[in-house]
Amino acid sequence: MIDILPKIHDRTTLEFKVGYKATVGTHSNDFEMNTWIYIPETLDVNRHTYLKENFYRDILSYIRLITPFYPLSELASSNCLPYRRLSETCLSLPAKPDKDEQENYEREIKMYASIFKSSMRDTFRDLFKKEGDELQQQCESVLNDISAILEMCRQLDRDMMAHSTPAQQMQFFRYGDEFMSNVVEQHVSRLIDHLRAHAQCVYEKVEPMIRKVLDGEHDYRLQMGYICVEEGGADKNTEFVYHAGQLKKYIESNLYLPTHKRRNAVFLEQMVFSLAAGLSMVFATVISFAFQQTYGNFTLPFFIALVISYMFKDRIKELVRIYFANRLSSRLFDYKIGIRVGFLNVGWCKEGFDFVAPEKISPLVRKIRNRKSPLVIGRGVEEQVIQYRKRIHLNHKAISRLSPYPLSGINDIVRYNISEFMRKMDNNHVPLCANKGNGEYVMTEGRKVYYLNFIIQFKYEKTTRFRRYRVCISRKGIQSIKEIK
Repeated sequence: MIDILPKIHDRTTLEFKVGYKATVGTHSNDFEMNTWIYIPETLDVNRHTYLKENFYRDILSYIRLITPFYPLSELASSNCLPYRRLSETCLSLPAKPDKDEQENYEREIKMYASIFKSSMRDTFRDLFKKEGDELQQQCESVLNDISAILEMCRQLDRDMMAHSTPAQQMQFFRYGDEFMSNVVEQHVSRLIDHLRAHAQCVYEKVEPMIRKVLDGEHDYRLQMGYICVEEGGADKNTEFVYHAGQLKKYIESNLYLPTHKRRNAVFLEQMVFSLAAGLSMVFATVISFAFQQTYGNFTLPFFIALVISYMFKDRIKELVRIYFANRLSSRLFDYKIGIRVGFLNVGWCKEGFDFVAPEKISPLVRKIRNRKSPLVIGRGVEEQVIQYRKRIHLNHKAISRLSPYPLSGINDIVRYNISEFMRKMDNNHVPLCANKGNGEYVMTEGRKVYYLNFIIQFKYEKTTRFRRYRVCISRKGIQSIKEIK
């Protein structure tokens, strides 16, 4: 199956987190994702102003393993697989570990912290959907589980100190501990905001538990010398932001897969270019032979014919090359990305980019676009359409060999920078007059915005699904992203 989670990454960048989950028991799986991006004509983004090189410069893709799923309540038990593996690895670490032992030790710390973060994210996402007494009970249960998990890990820290674990190895463990502390503060703070805004009565009942978790975490961070967020402006917290980002990259590095990108169908491309050269040479040779037979060698007409034939030969070669290249580009992919861990071939990904004419898009996609407004259809204003194609092949058996934890597939995190679309936008602020009646008005302003429409098609086995998203943008950046159902 295929899941997608869109979000605004920053002012100019959209992020689509696409999860490709393989079927259990199969050797390999193939997935396909087609994205049509509808762009207003007024932005002047077309095949002449926005080339393939521009698109691949603006798009960035990370491929990582899907974090193994464990409920937060299960992580609160010392019998769960992640904690058992972590504790066994930490307590059996020798005083001078070799390279393999050191890598395994760090791998278990990273995996446990990543599983904790993923479990916290999913738990709080579900928690925010609850109401009333159910919300209160769930809050109390979650806060108790968090306290239990943190206590288990910090007891393990004390046990490692009792075993005289070297300072360098303790530092790696505390990287994971600090990362988990950051995750707890972030999610519990979000819980406070949610309860205050939507369930004030529940907040009043669970406030003592929340205060205990946050105050205890703050005191612990000060005791351990971890960087804390301070009140008083962004400059004071620059070091925290940088350090938290480095911790996140370190912990999640265990899940990211190395990729090797190269151009796709290079041999076929060269064959097409050779065919173009051959056809142009046939034309030049036929002209040369015809004039040679008619006028003979070393004559002025034959000389003029040779010059003209070679002039047309170069143009024919270029035109045939462009024709075949355009015809093939809609069927072939531009790049092939190999996914390999050491000598283990996990799979591959192919991607392609093209501008397509709206009338050549399938009727079903045009129906989903649902462009019926007479304001645009009546005056014949068209949209430019980008098609971004992806095909993913996963070797499920190879993925399962990467970790002793149950791995369901990969996440493809795609970030698309749309700053190129903002170059020719109108000013964001538009002066307006608000009529107050009695012949009086007051000056105000509105925002000038544009809409991009993303239609995404997923294909997996015999299943085909569509999603449509409307992205509101202005010269100031991305304003919102909304799924249209």
